Amino acid sequence: NAATGDINLATSTAGSYTVTYTIAPSGACPQFQATTAFVLNAPPSATITYTGSPYCNTGTASVTRTGTAGGVYSSGAGLSIDPATGAINLAASTQGTYTVTYSIAAAGGCPAFSIITSVTILSVSTAATAANSNIITSCGATTVNLSITGGSLGAGASWKWYGGSCGGTAVGTGATLNNIPVNGTTTFYVRAEGTCNSTACASVTVSINIQPAISISASPYTSLLPGMLTTLTATVTPPGPGISIVWYKNGVAIPGATASTRVVSVDDLGSYTASATAGTVCTALSNAVNIKDSASGRLFVTPNPSSGLFKVRYYTGYTSFGFKRHLIMYDNNGRRVYDKLFPITAPYSSMDVSAAHLSKGLYTIMVTDYYGEVLATGKVIIQ
Repeated sequence: NAATGDINLATSTAGSYTVTYTIAPSGACPQFQATTAFVLNAPPSATITYTGSPYCNTGTASVTRTGTAGGVYSSGAGLSIDPATGAINLAASTQGTYTVTYSIAAAGGCPAFSIITSVTILSVSTAATAANSNIITSCGATTVNLSITGGSLGAGASWKWYGGSCGGTAVGTGATLNNIPVNGTTTFYVRAEGTCNSTACASVTVSINIQPAISISASPYTSLLPGMLTTLTATVTPPGPGISIVWYKNGVAIPGATASTRVVSVDDLGSYTASATAGTVCTALSNAVNIKDSASGRLFVTPNPSSGLFKVRYYTGYTSFGFKRHLIMYDNNGRRVYDKLFPITAPYSSMDVSAAHLSKGLYTIMVTDYYGEVLATGKVIIQ
């Protein structure tokens, strides 16, 4: 106001001014002037915004500010914010919605100023440490219960299960799945999928083994005489690698007998079975094949001729053993040159003769019972 010197601050523009007070000359008095400096500060004003909100809690969020600089940013507990720049460390912040205040202190005659905005932080999911199945190996088709260990769900997330590959054929949703059918060996994958992220998959494999069937047969004989051999053959259905076979005689596993065939002689009489196992849990037991003796009144000497080491066999119909037989050898002059008792342990129990010390020639063999009754006679050539 030119008359009063009053300044209308509201209609004035911020800046530095020189105000001059002037008195015109009058009478003998010259013109008079006095000056002073005057500074008009603009009041602080600003806007702030976080244009990416809501954010996932990973990385950094920057503020967009317009207007007066130099203020301080602040918020409540849980939000990691740089007071000078307004940058938010999302990874170090807790999920939630926060009010951010931008404040400018009173200065230069201007009052304090503050403005607020909101920012929302969403949590990310963390991957499960393991996927689990209540059944890992099964004999044939089955149903399984699946579950996770560890991990956490972020904003809007759920656990998604897949078969065959991570993100492959959808199986179901949830931390647990029950009664999921499995018809063949399958790997199940699980991951968290939500607003912020999809995690890496954890996996578990359920192995389905084939239930085999096995049968055995004997060819060409099931009744044997000394010197005869027959072959036991195991047939597995379905055939294929990964099937292990074990043979049993009279219910006892035969050490090392794992081939699909087994050759037996009169020394191997008994009831035979075999088992077939696929993987570690699918086992089948075969039918039983009985390899028995064939009764004969002959005296069997093998080999004949021999070097003096040979076996003599003669049939017994005893069903219990422990008795003894007497084996006597005579030379061509009728002299007794060998005399020994042998225990009877089988229908064609072997009497192993060691007569290599005898001279070459033809010898008569006589087998008697323990009491001396002659049972059979035969000849052997030592050469």
